[in-house]
Amino acid sequence: DLFKYIPYDCIPVAVDLVENATPLNRFVHSRNAFYIFGPEDGTLGYKVLSRCKYKTYVPTFKCMNLAATVNVVLYDRMVKEITKTSYFNESVI
Repeated sequence: DLFKYIPYDCIPVAVDLVENATPLNRFVHSRNAFYIFGPEDGTLGYKVLSRCKYKTYVPTFKCMNLAATVNVVLYDRMVKEITKTSYFNESVI
């Protein structure tokens, strides 16, 4: 069972192209998110999806491989965190 390995205070987030998932550009990352990525050739399935508090997907015109999806999701998280904390300002960029 995958869920027994999730740290106690983490929130499971499914990254999968499924119905009712939030597009990544509108997704708000939880500080203690534990991302579970769907496979390249399928979906996580009901058993996993039903236990994830949030679901998101990368809106694309074509499919992406798993490594690219992980990079995009983590980059999105970093950029949104930087923007939220105003780490960068106009004089730095």
